[in-house]
Amino acid sequence: MARQLQGSRFEAVWKRNTVTGAAGSDISEQLLKSYSENGRYYHTCGHISFCLSVFDQASNLCLNPDAVEVALWFHDAVFNFPINENERLSAEYFMRVSESVMPDSFRERVYGLVMATRHLAPPTDPDEQIMVDIDLSSFGQAWEFFNADGQNVRRELSYLGDGEYFPNQIEFMSKLVERPYFYNTPWFREHFEAQARDNVERYLRDLREKGY
Repeated sequence: MARQLQGSRFEAVWKRNTVTGAAGSDISEQLLKSYSENGRYYHTCGHISFCLSVFDQASNLCLNPDAVEVALWFHDAVFNFPINENERLSAEYFMRVSESVMPDSFRERVYGLVMATRHLAPPTDPDEQIMVDIDLSSFGQAWEFFNADGQNVRRELSYLGDGEYFPNQIEFMSKLVERPYFYNTPWFREHFEAQARDNVERYLRDLREKGY
């Protein structure tokens, strides 16, 4: 899927939802800079572009597709490890730049969608379910892409030793595969569930064979 990110796309969805008709080109520029920061290897323009390409296939399932699309643009805008508050900080960043520009109801909707990507519990709201499924859809790629993404996440968290990083990965991914379904919605289960489970189970098996 496409890995390029076009600011013109952001400006279109932003303008559609403003009360002023502003295109938000300055915000688009800042987002593209943020996703190109040094130290990012997975949470990059490529990740957002991939999410948007999946969104394009599933947008007809959304109750408020524009809110989901805007949330995808912002959900990894702040990337500041080892502080584990990136989703909240990203959501708050959106709230700041959209203040007095977008209706409060829309802003609150986007805020909640970004916060859903903390993956603390399976969401019950339909659009939050789709948002989370899109964020995890890269798990359902072919093994070589899944494995490359995993290596890039490891590079981002290089400050953690293997003895901390890999047990944390095992804990997170084990919780995912222990669910009745990896994904929340039928469309994502049909398109990504089997490959995602195969990938994660292979990854966990490899780690356990290495003694983690």
